[in-house]
Amino acid sequence: MIKKMKKISKNSPLPLYYQLKELLFELIKEGRLKTGDRLPAARKLAEYQDVSRMTVKKAVDELVNNGYLVRKQGSGTFVAELNKEYEISPIASFSEEMKKKGLSFKTELIKFDIINDKNAAEKLNIEAEDRIYHLQRLRIIDDLPFLLENTYLPIKDFPSLEKENLQESSLFKIMKERYGCILSRAEAEIEPVIINKDTAEKMGIKKQVLGLYLEQFTYSSDNKILEYTSAYYRNDSYKFKLKFKLNNLEEV
Repeated sequence: MIKKMKKISKNSPLPLYYQLKELLFELIKEGRLKTGDRLPAARKLAEYQDVSRMTVKKAVDELVNNGYLVRKQGSGTFVAELNKEYEISPIASFSEEMKKKGLSFKTELIKFDIINDKNAAEKLNIEAEDRIYHLQRLRIIDDLPFLLENTYLPIKDFPSLEKENLQESSLFKIMKERYGCILSRAEAEIEPVIINKDTAEKMGIKKQVLGLYLEQFTYSSDNKILEYTSAYYRNDSYKFKLKFKLNNLEEV
């Protein structure tokens, strides 16, 4: 791969790391570096381009943050699969969706707190003083952070919910099997946003990049709000497909 690369110009006013980043991006864009290809070691790139390893690291970090490369612990840095398709189906379990697609995924439970929050209580249509579970989860697909979600549930509807339960099973499955909830429908709104610094850091991406923001409400069969979720999706490596089931279409 190194022999395919142009050389960095030491006379250019552009920073060395930026030139290297653009050269690597060009190889990816033109298909000379393909999905799954492994990048040479930083030492080899540094020697070939006659730059420091720190310069190489900064260039590679930029491409990782932008979703073009992915680091795999113990294996190296690889070209990411770009424009993966992800279905947004509000009432579908994330883990079930990933299993169906045969994708490698994991969920990191960042927070599991009991809170009093007026805004969340209003969203859940409960009293302001009612206690609420707050779950913050990072969803990772093929070692690439993809989605950061904050979920809120009324404690009175889900007593004795424990952190360990959520690490072993999906939330929707717990709601149905342990608490007997019948998930009737979900409503969601999606809009493009600039991802803020705190969210970007947790997702391992550059701050001030464009992403998607989702707000979702899941309802029971008696029209009660069971959970409220706000989520940030990265959109530099994925395209999104909305999926809906239309029942009783003739009545619409």
